Amino acid sequence: MSAHRPSARSLLLALAAAAVLAAPAAGALSARNGVPQLVFPVIGKVVYSDDFGDARWQGGHEGNDLVSDRKAPVVAVEAGKVAFWTRSSSAGCMLYLYGKSGTTYLYIHLNNDLTTKNDNRGSCVAGVAFAPGLTDGQEIKAGDLIGYVGVPGVADGISPHLHFELHPGGGKAVSPFRYLQKATVLPALGAAQLAPAAVAARGLK
Repeated sequence: MSAHRPSARSLLLALAAAAVLAAPAAGALSARNGVPQLVFPVIGKVVYSDDFGDARWQGGHEGNDLVSDRKAPVVAVEAGKVAFWTRSSSAGCMLYLYGKSGTTYLYIHLNNDLTTKNDNRGSCVAGVAFAPGLTDGQEIKAGDLIGYVGVPGVADGISPHLHFELHPGGGKAVSPFRYLQKATVLPALGAAQLAPAAVAARGLK
């Protein structure tokens, strides 16, 4: 299992180091399948493993489950356009991110709770599942807040987590694990920074 504990100590150093050290790796990945260097999709403490392909009720698991705190901030892994998906009883609230690289990302089991408990009283709307002010079809930057970790759909009642999928070129899902292992981890966001405009203002572009 892997655990990410981002530190707010030095955002600029982290991003600069990622840009310098990961550039060759990102280039190599791009040459193979178009997947760029990613921003890690969840802010805060996260535990995950390479559970891609594990048995699930519908067949093989098509992503990695990133276990985190309820309502932990979820961010865009690359720049692109978001699309809301709110009509799946199994996924609950989910979001597609169509990355500028051509890669499609699925963010599944976003929050639908109005309290700190599993109340299922919210809906798949901005400010509950999605970031405040975020709109369907909006263009976003890497690192922008786009939603919150939850437990709706078939995840209801278990540990809050983000089911994260990665589809190079918009095609078949591949394991996100190696990309997540190399992703740039952002520091925790303060309460005053939980809107896309505020995140962008920190220089996470």
